[in-house]
Amino acid sequence: MTMRHLSRALVLGTALLLATGPVAGSAQAQTRPDGRRPSPSVDWVPCPGSDVALCGTLAVPLDWSRPRGERISLAVARRPADDPQHRVGTLFYNPGGPGDGGVAYVVAAEQIFSATLRARFDIVAMDPRGVGESTPVSCAEPVVTPEFTLWPRTEQQFDDLVAHSRAVGESCLQDVGPLLGHLDTVSVARDHEALRQALRVRQVSWLGISYGTQLAPNYAELFPRRTRAMVLDAALEHSLPEVLQVAGEIRTVEDSFNRFARWCDTDATCALQGQDVGAVFDALVAAADESPLPVEGAVRAVTGEDIRMGTIGRLTFPEPSIYGPDVSWAGLSRALQAALAGDAAAFAFPAGVPQSGLQARAGIGCMEYVPQVRTWEQMRQRIEMGRQLAPHLQGASETWWVNACIGWPLEAANPPRLLDVRDVPALVVHATHDPSLPYEWAHSLAAQIQGSHVLTREGDGHTSYYTSQCAREAIDAFLVDLVVPQQEVCG
Repeated sequence: MTMRHLSRALVLGTALLLATGPVAGSAQAQTRPDGRRPSPSVDWVPCPGSDVALCGTLAVPLDWSRPRGERISLAVARRPADDPQHRVGTLFYNPGGPGDGGVAYVVAAEQIFSATLRARFDIVAMDPRGVGESTPVSCAEPVVTPEFTLWPRTEQQFDDLVAHSRAVGESCLQDVGPLLGHLDTVSVARDHEALRQALRVRQVSWLGISYGTQLAPNYAELFPRRTRAMVLDAALEHSLPEVLQVAGEIRTVEDSFNRFARWCDTDATCALQGQDVGAVFDALVAAADESPLPVEGAVRAVTGEDIRMGTIGRLTFPEPSIYGPDVSWAGLSRALQAALAGDAAAFAFPAGVPQSGLQARAGIGCMEYVPQVRTWEQMRQRIEMGRQLAPHLQGASETWWVNACIGWPLEAANPPRLLDVRDVPALVVHATHDPSLPYEWAHSLAAQIQGSHVLTREGDGHTSYYTSQCAREAIDAFLVDLVVPQQEVCG
């Protein structure tokens, strides 16, 4: 469900530049003499950290059902096409999440996008509402505390989880106000339509990654005539009941862990080569649950739960990618080896670090998903399901975080539902062994987009644009010329 954030140094460097460099262009939100607001617009200025990209802010309604009401500001970025004479148009990009912003990716476009896309498209992205520099969510109550657990062992711990979720949500409401109830994908899709209007372009194309595969079709459903084409890489299925969604993710991440363990048998870069990785992992998790591993400067000692949840992120890519060497199978093996030696820092949550990212993720997720766990007995059943479907990871997955929405003070604004997208050329790309999102979701999402095509990448890893030359070339060809891949399977 989420793409891991851009490499830590890149994101922090860009954030610092945006904070200390020239002030980005401000949105034009004044009211006209007739009481109507002017068309959306952005004053573009050079982005700190880029010789090409332009940055600015866009004002949009906090609540799209009240377009003349309170406004919020969104950070946006645009990178003009390198070859303006052969420019195809504007490409909207969302890197995933929920909770990841797109501005940093546009600023670092040379590291992210192919030369083809950089030449033929103006590449445009925003930090979605509540994220990054776009009226961010920040709450007094932290999400992760020393006592916090998503796998309660007693009814009292379950009651504490519910009370903590409510306390986090109420603190966000107090600090953020009504925005907390309008962080949903449909609102973000409408924000993008305001951005299209500000760009003064007739249509846009889309490259949606992970969570972006939910955002782009929502935009296309609302604004089909404004959508030239879209590529959806690593399909997120948002029409399923929560129990079916989490079950699918539990299976797919366990599959990837088992493939990682087999990879360790033969690959010299695995720090655990020659060991029974599954048994070693299980023993480490059990020992950490019995006696958590202390880490200096962490919110708490590392538990088995922390190791399991920390593992799923490092399964994202088999090989190092734009997200750095540690987000890889070799990086996971090194992290586990260190934890076996008593250094579990790779799985710890550092103290003193703002939790605004987690708070934004909670705020967005709780607007999108409806927990089906309501009681301690149901929680026990869910935990048993996790054990049965995933003996190693025991249910650790992205959607397991939905349990943090039990007790959330607001109802979901955009609960799971089927989409009905028509008259929009679309290509869905998905790996057979994606560790985050089950392969069958690509076909389920495609069934909700009339006339769409599916490209299967045989292999491991979350998303294909960053990991497969074959998939990247097919994505480029579809976006530039609307060429459907001749082959339905890619390596």
